[in-house]
Amino acid sequence: MSFSSEVKGELARIEPARKCCMLAEIAGFLRVSGSVRITGGSFAIVASTESAATARHLKVLIETYFKNRVELGIGASQRPGFQGKKGRNTYYINISPDEKSMHILRETGLILIREGDDYFSDGIYQPIVNSKHCKKAFLRGMFLSCGTMSDPRKSYHLEFVLDKEQSALDLKKLIGSFVDLSANISKRGDDYVVYMKKAAYISDMLGIMGADNAMLELESIRINKGMHGDIMRMINCDNANVDRTLSAAEEQKEWIAAIAAAETGRKPLPEELSDPSAQFWTDGLRRLPGSLQEVAFLRLYKPEASLTEIGESLTPQVGKAAVSKRFSKIKAIAQETLIDNKALK
Repeated sequence: MSFSSEVKGELARIEPARKCCMLAEIAGFLRVSGSVRITGGSFAIVASTESAATARHLKVLIETYFKNRVELGIGASQRPGFQGKKGRNTYYINISPDEKSMHILRETGLILIREGDDYFSDGIYQPIVNSKHCKKAFLRGMFLSCGTMSDPRKSYHLEFVLDKEQSALDLKKLIGSFVDLSANISKRGDDYVVYMKKAAYISDMLGIMGADNAMLELESIRINKGMHGDIMRMINCDNANVDRTLSAAEEQKEWIAAIAAAETGRKPLPEELSDPSAQFWTDGLRRLPGSLQEVAFLRLYKPEASLTEIGESLTPQVGKAAVSKRFSKIKAIAQETLIDNKALK
């Protein structure tokens, strides 16, 4: 089962406590999934969903609120590519004229009156969503009707797909009426998509609609992703620090070797480079001041040590800044030595 299906399954188990919220949720669902058919000169309502749980939930809501009888039907999926596939069915909610279909259309705001004539509304009927709890119920009905959500383990994306621009604009405005929450609109073929990609917004939306379990799972995934990201950043930072330390250490060894070479009059042999106790180093560094000799030999003995580690190996111990100053002096002596050698040549 997809994450989106799990969310809808959780929402379909919610029983609104208020009658006004029942009506708002019904209106939210019918706004997109409902259609009108003419039967014997009167209007009949047909709404469809691919979720059996959603179909049963809406049947109970409608019958409880309007005290009528709703018929459920089942047929092959209407989604392209899914017709005839096992488990892919469409569930139909049928409300006949005798079961208050016209009354439902008027009360949900799908049919309004202007200058004495009935007309079909494209937007959200504002009197239904005046209160905060009714807004939440309406959004829940809309998501059950046309909402989808990607698996947060892969990406963060929640959307409502509507066929009317006015409905999309009204929905965007409705979502924006909640504090620190907003959505965007894009055109996809003939449809209008109201969507959000921020994990925090999606989490808030799940909470607003009442999908608490899905919200907690999303937050858990966000935390794990955040921890993984922090760990990777720490690893990358550590790797970068190690690279910088090794690069600096190699440069410091080159300064030390330059000083020793100038003092002994020769370059170190390959075996001497890896042997800090070799005569080349004891003779080559003997003229360095004691404090500089200490850090020079520590660098030879500990080629991968950081400045902090070298400072901690001295007696008495000194800080990273003091060790850095000593190497700066070694660098200056090495550069001066190289300049003098060039002048002699």
